[in-house]
Amino acid sequence: MQEIHENLFLSPEKLKILQLERFNQALYRCRSAELYRRKHSGCPLQINTLEEIVQFPVTTKEELRQSAPLGTLAVSPEQVVEYHESFGTTGEPISVWLTAADFARWTQQIEYCAIDFSPGDTVLVRFPYAISDPAHIVQSAAKKRGACVVPVSSRTVVSPHTRVIKLLHKLKATVIGCLPLEAILLAETAKLMGYDPARDFPHLRGFCVAGEMLTDSRKALIEKLWNARVYNMYGTTENGNIAADCSAGRLHAAEDHFLLEVLHPVTNKPVPPGERGILAVTTLTLEACPLVRYVTGDIVTLTPSGSCSCGRTGQILQHLGRYSDRLEINGTTIIPGDLQEAVLQTPDDLIGSLWMIGVTGSGLVIRAESEHPGADTASARAFLSGKLKIPVKLELVPIGEMFDRNKLLEVSPVIKPKYVANWTAENHYPRTLGQLLSGYHTF
Repeated sequence: MQEIHENLFLSPEKLKILQLERFNQALYRCRSAELYRRKHSGCPLQINTLEEIVQFPVTTKEELRQSAPLGTLAVSPEQVVEYHESFGTTGEPISVWLTAADFARWTQQIEYCAIDFSPGDTVLVRFPYAISDPAHIVQSAAKKRGACVVPVSSRTVVSPHTRVIKLLHKLKATVIGCLPLEAILLAETAKLMGYDPARDFPHLRGFCVAGEMLTDSRKALIEKLWNARVYNMYGTTENGNIAADCSAGRLHAAEDHFLLEVLHPVTNKPVPPGERGILAVTTLTLEACPLVRYVTGDIVTLTPSGSCSCGRTGQILQHLGRYSDRLEINGTTIIPGDLQEAVLQTPDDLIGSLWMIGVTGSGLVIRAESEHPGADTASARAFLSGKLKIPVKLELVPIGEMFDRNKLLEVSPVIKPKYVANWTAENHYPRTLGQLLSGYHTF
């Protein structure tokens, strides 16, 4: 842990020296990959300042897809120990190879999270173990710190929601690793089984979540449901875990492993500090599949850590969703993070934990389960329309109408969630969250 602590608290000057050294090492490794032998032909072999990074072309997702599975590999096949792929929800999967050192560094990046696994912890790992990587590196980080791991993988009939709740209760588990939506569905399952998730699991101290955009309001919702802290982690299959929550609940970038840029979505030029743009990542420590200026497609902001009470010096990252999932309605652009925050901040507690949104020609239709389905929605609609700058129709339905909770008692896999469907007309949209979860969606 000594190296971890030193890197988290590096001064800006020392961090720049470390990043410059590691960037030049990454450039050297890249030359062994077929993709970069082509892309970097004519580019400098090294740089003298970090500002010179703009001399290198950006790397796109499409280039990684076209290069899969071997075009990004910069080491011999004998050196790799694991292979993973992205989910492929936005196109063909992207291939990722790891050396033993790569896997160790990815484990270290999880250790940067303030969840702070320790002996005595029992950690239920609810990320899927098949082909993706979060479950494996969270498990490795927990075991490295002396915790006991219970692999209750999602997307499998072996461990349905009911079994996870039973294990949570009888094992007195202290931590759950899962998607944010999964934390909500597990709370609903616990209620069906006669538990109060906020009261009946006092041993549960926290969730480490990843895999979805998590706004402040959604984090607060999950914490209220379970009466437990939520620790967010942000990363990609291609890069590793780029940022993790500190003790103050802020996502600090792991800048000893990544050189981060925020670029304009059209020009790929850097935007001013603190402004929204698309995240580009250069991996400073990956051996098998190094990436230079990889454009992730995620909308983010990066701001200096300033006076964060945790004392860490890494920039603070805010993830606001995928750029491809933005909504363009009557000249107004709405990004996923703003949309989720607006819905969850709706006054009078009209909107419950499960909701869905449809896009029509004139605006949005929000269909939400509510404890007050017959309530007057005028003020809520005015709030939402004001926040989003477009007309909003709000439809409140009783709890259980959108999603049959009894399905949580069945043995069935859960797919990666998406929340917004593009509807050509207001009567052409899914009426239940079950339909949305079964694939009728685009975001």
